[in-house]
Amino acid sequence: MSTRFATVAVNTKFKTTNWVAIFAFLIVVLVLFSIALDKNAYLASQTVLFSMGNQALQILPEIFWHNVTYLGDALVLIPLLSFICLFNKRAWAAMFGAIPLACILSHAGKNFFAIPRPAAILDLEQFTIIGSTLTAHSSFPSGHTITIFTTLSAIWFVTVNVDNKRDYSKFILTTLLCLVASITAISRVAVGAHWPADLIFGAVLGIVAGFSGEYLTRRYSGWWHWVKEKPLYLGYFVLFFCGVLLFSAVNGKVPQLAIVWAAIIVSTIVGTYIALKASLNK
Repeated sequence: MSTRFATVAVNTKFKTTNWVAIFAFLIVVLVLFSIALDKNAYLASQTVLFSMGNQALQILPEIFWHNVTYLGDALVLIPLLSFICLFNKRAWAAMFGAIPLACILSHAGKNFFAIPRPAAILDLEQFTIIGSTLTAHSSFPSGHTITIFTTLSAIWFVTVNVDNKRDYSKFILTTLLCLVASITAISRVAVGAHWPADLIFGAVLGIVAGFSGEYLTRRYSGWWHWVKEKPLYLGYFVLFFCGVLLFSAVNGKVPQLAIVWAAIIVSTIVGTYIALKASLNK
């Protein structure tokens, strides 16, 4: 009987924690949403923070930020994380399951708010730009931030059991995912592409999209079971993304940075390994 009550207490506590987190997310979303409705007020609240942040982040070399910011590019991130399918195929599938909602939220937000990017309104001599100079009115929310938080959140929701607080490996994984996602988001200010609040809203939307990927793999498992049942197709699928990225790098669509070549190498090894293993096991 005591075990039953203990289980009920843990579940109640867990559900309460979930509702608190959801309520906090809603508050953040509503506050940022209301501010962004008034473009002038939004830009006035962000200009000083952006300038200070952009300048302070230059303490690290430009090449660091230029590489890190491409972790928010799906074309680079998906091949780079292809190794995940070797250890947890459901987590890998959840990344793809989260893409539709992430794309909808990103494009809808950018088109609805139409907030100009820093380079569109500030003197280019006042801050540092790393990489391309972006001047479109598509700053809010940050698409790169949505991408990295969507992907890593999907992995987190699948692999981490938040009830098990004594599992230090999961604590380390949680810390690592949060660190990578946060640094990638911050890089958007460092390269002069986004206002600080763009990152916060992008992170919230990314977490929501990441949960949708976990839900889809858990609730509707049929669409991704081919990953387990047809490993040869999985190998070719990974190599396809590798080929697209390689073609883009060679043709100048993406810069030939270390992170890009790392993604190409990782996906080449993973895709080849899976395809060869599947062929030999036939």
